[in-house]
Amino acid sequence: MTAIGDPNGDDVALGMLLATAHQHARRVLDRALGHLGIQTRHFGVLAALDRHGPVSQRELSSLLDLDKSTMVRIMDELERHGLAVRNRDARDRRAYAIELTPRGRATVRASGEAAARAAARLFGGLAPTDRERLVAMLGEIIARAADPPPADPAPPR
Repeated sequence: MTAIGDPNGDDVALGMLLATAHQHARRVLDRALGHLGIQTRHFGVLAALDRHGPVSQRELSSLLDLDKSTMVRIMDELERHGLAVRNRDARDRRAYAIELTPRGRATVRASGEAAARAAARLFGGLAPTDRERLVAMLGEIIARAADPPPADPAPPR
């Protein structure tokens, strides 16, 4: 039961339950990362840079599905903390190639360990088949959200 209804029979209440689960999971991860001076939004960027970097700010935004202004704000914070740097991209002088600093590489390793402990708390109790179903269902939700919605019928005249 959510504050607005029963998610077993109400799609809106189910969506709110999913949003609430996201908020709680994010809070758990933020607490796990707090001693490193970063939050979930920083962790996602650091982990993507560790895996794909150096990359342009545009590529990083696309990988993480972040809008341009959010990406700029996160990068400003990471630079201020000495975790990542923007360098002019040698292939395109109008773009920046973002990469981890040595401190950023150390932080991504430590944050990965902290995130793994938090994730084990949240998902460690799932049976493998339940985990597979959850991954599949979340993938379906993401795909539906990415598809353009059907046009609303014209209002009656």
